[in-house]
Amino acid sequence: MEAAEVERRDGERVRARPEGSHLGATVSGWLMAAGLMLVLCLLGVTLLSHRFVYGTEVRERPIVLMVGLLTAAGVAYVAGWWAVRRTPCARHTLIWILVVGGVARGLFLFSTPICETDFYRYLWDGAVTAHGLNPYAHAPGDVLSDDAGEGDYGGWLGALAASSGGVIDRVNHPRLGSIYPPVAQGAFALAYRLRPWSVGALRAVMLLFDTATLLVLLALLRHAGLPLTCALVYWWNPVLIKETVNSAHMDVIALPFALGAVLLAAKGRHTRAAAALALAVGAKIWPVILLPLVLRGALRFPRRFFAALLVFGLVLGVLMLPVAATLRLGGDSGFIAYGREWEMNDALFMAVRKAIVSSLGVLGVALDGAQSGLAARAATAALLALVALGAVWRPAANTRDLCGRALLVVAALFLLSPTQFPWYFVWVIPFLALRPRLSLLFFAVLLPLYYLRFHFDARDQVGLFDNGIVWIEFAPVWALLLVEWYRERCARDGASREEAVSNA
Repeated sequence: MEAAEVERRDGERVRARPEGSHLGATVSGWLMAAGLMLVLCLLGVTLLSHRFVYGTEVRERPIVLMVGLLTAAGVAYVAGWWAVRRTPCARHTLIWILVVGGVARGLFLFSTPICETDFYRYLWDGAVTAHGLNPYAHAPGDVLSDDAGEGDYGGWLGALAASSGGVIDRVNHPRLGSIYPPVAQGAFALAYRLRPWSVGALRAVMLLFDTATLLVLLALLRHAGLPLTCALVYWWNPVLIKETVNSAHMDVIALPFALGAVLLAAKGRHTRAAAALALAVGAKIWPVILLPLVLRGALRFPRRFFAALLVFGLVLGVLMLPVAATLRLGGDSGFIAYGREWEMNDALFMAVRKAIVSSLGVLGVALDGAQSGLAARAATAALLALVALGAVWRPAANTRDLCGRALLVVAALFLLSPTQFPWYFVWVIPFLALRPRLSLLFFAVLLPLYYLRFHFDARDQVGLFDNGIVWIEFAPVWALLLVEWYRERCARDGASREEAVSNA
C-alpha cells in the first residue's frame, strides 16, 4: 500500500500512512496501550489514596508505592505522546485521547487527597468570600487566637469557623493572610456555594477550569494549524490530573485566561488579550510575565498598544482593590512571606544560592540565610528578565512561534523558581502541548519524586531528599534541554550553510 503525503510535525519528517495500514494499526495499538496503562496506574493511586487520610501516621502511608505508580503513569504519558505524534490526526484518535483523560479525572474524584493540605485554605477563603467578607483581612490564625473575644472573631467569624467541621484547624500557616488573588477567591466562593466545606465541590470547580483550558487549547491548536491530538500533552498529563483533581490545587484557574490571552494576541485582538491576561493575573500572579509577549504585536500600532496596556491596568486594578484595601505588610503577610522566604524542591535556585555564598565568601563577605536567599532571588530574576527580553526582542513570525516563546518564558519561570512544587508545573503544560519538548515532558516521570520528601522527613532523613533526590528530579531535564539546544543550533547552522551555498 502506497504511503500518503509526507507531513512535518515537531520539526521531524513523518511519513503518514492510511489508517488501515499495518503501521497505522501498530501505532494505534501503542496509543491504546499507553492510555490503558495511564488509567490503571492512576486507578492504583486512587485505591492507595484512602491510606492517606488526614491525621494518619506519615510513616504508615504507602508513599513509595504511590510515587512508583505516578512515575509509571508518567512513562505511559510520554509513551502516549510518542505514539500520537506518529499517528495521523483522526477523529477516533482524538476521541480516545479525550475519553482516557476524562476517565483518569473521574477516578480521582473519588480519591482521598494525598500529602497535600492547601485545599483547606481554599475552603476557608471560599467561605469567608461567599459571606461577603474580605479573605485578606481575616487570617485563620485571627480566629484561632486566644484573644478572640466577642467581637468579629468571637462572633460571626467564629461561628463560621465553628461550622467548618475542623477545616479551620487544618489550614497550614494559619497566621498568614491569604496569598490567593481575587479571581481565585471567586472560584473558592463558588465551590462554597455549591456545597459548603466540600472538597468534592472544590474539585468540581477545578474541573470546570480544567475543561475550559482544554477547549481554549483546542482552539489555539486549530488556529496554529497543529493537530488537535497534540491536546494529549495537556489532557493526559498525570501531574496535572493528580494536582488538579486529587489535591484540588488552584493553579488551573489561571490557565484558560492565560492561554486565551495568547490566542487573542495571535489573532491581533490585543485589547481583549490584555483583559484576559489581567484575569489570569487576578487568579495567580505569574501570568504577568506574559504581558510583554502578548502586547508585542501591538507595538506597530501605538494607539492600540497603549489602549491594551490601559485595559490591562484598569481590569487588574479593579480586581486587586480588595487586596490593596487590607494588605498586610508585616510578618503575617502571606504575599511578603512567600516572596521572601519560600524555598522548596528547587535545584538550579539552590545551586545559584550556593554559588553566590561561595563566591562572596572568597571575597570575605559573609551572608546569612535571609541575605543569600534575597541575593539568589535577585540573580534568578535577572536571568528570567533576560529570557523574557529575548522572547520579545523580535516580533513572532506566526502563531506557532508565539506559542513557542510563551513556552520558553513560562518554563524558565518554573525552572528558575525557588519553589518548584509539582503543581507549579501545571503552568507550563498547556504551552507544552503547543510546542512539545521531550525534556519538559519528562517532568511527568520525575516530578512525582517530590512526594518522597514526606517519606524521608517522617524518618528524620529529609537531607537525603533536599541534597540528593531533588537532583534526580531536575538534572535529567536540564541535560535533555542542553541536548535539544545543541541539536537545534546544529540544525540552524546547517540550514544557514545550505542557504548560503544555494545563494552562491
